[in-house]
Amino acid sequence: MVIYLDVLIILNMFVDYFLLLSCSLLLKINVKKKRLILGAVVGSLFSFFILFPDLNFFLNLIFNVVGGLFLVFITFGYKRKQLFLKTVSIFFAENIIFAGVMFFVWLFFSPPGMLWKNGVTYITISPYILIFGSLTAYILTSTINFFLSSRVDSKKIYLIEIEFNKKKICLNALYDSGNCLTEPFSKKPVCVCEYEKLVEIFPLELVKFFDDFFKNITDVKNFEWKKKIKLIPCDTISNSLVLPAFYPENFNVLFSDGNKKQFDCFVAVTTKKISDGEYNAIIGDFN
Repeated sequence: MVIYLDVLIILNMFVDYFLLLSCSLLLKINVKKKRLILGAVVGSLFSFFILFPDLNFFLNLIFNVVGGLFLVFITFGYKRKQLFLKTVSIFFAENIIFAGVMFFVWLFFSPPGMLWKNGVTYITISPYILIFGSLTAYILTSTINFFLSSRVDSKKIYLIEIEFNKKKICLNALYDSGNCLTEPFSKKPVCVCEYEKLVEIFPLELVKFFDDFFKNITDVKNFEWKKKIKLIPCDTISNSLVLPAFYPENFNVLFSDGNKKQFDCFVAVTTKKISDGEYNAIIGDFN
């Protein structure tokens, strides 16, 4: 079978770009388009493996693992070990699904002009099959990721009561043992809550302060609130940021048997949605 290098590179560049893009969407990582294009271009060069003699399983696996690590590195960079490994895992999962779809099509349908060798797909007639494989990989990966991320153990969701400005509010909070946020000076633990849920217990002056803060207005006129608000450094899977936090008058964890436990902590405020409505706060170890 005659293999045209321009077709080989262009088609595999499309596949790699689509897989890298879907990976960034799944992980909610903002990546510049030029880095996605660079990753796709470099990834397309690995398609030359199709010109090699049939590789044994282990050699093929090594080439694919090294290539995948390199692609993730040049596209997403390396910020933190946890984020890098998660990105690599998602990218490999997408590639496995895509390769499985392409191998299935090649093995059972053997469309004319299609070659699948050493994990590389080459199609000379209908690129729609390639598009179908890319879309299938994205849809299946998105579905798996949705179900895995949306399964929250109900035993880890607690009702919390926050009292501030002589007002109280009750919210569902997810207990996350990995939440090790602390206020830098007092070393008190930090609970992260959605801003829109806290507004009703804030005085108007504090609402104005937070509105200015989240709009990146540095000239905050209300100096009293500026002194009371603490800044909490916070690392997420996608970036590092600073969250404003306040010290509530009371903070209680409520239990189904009617008992409650007072928790001495700061409350950090975020404008981002913490969940799809299951809970509106994240709390660490309160025992």
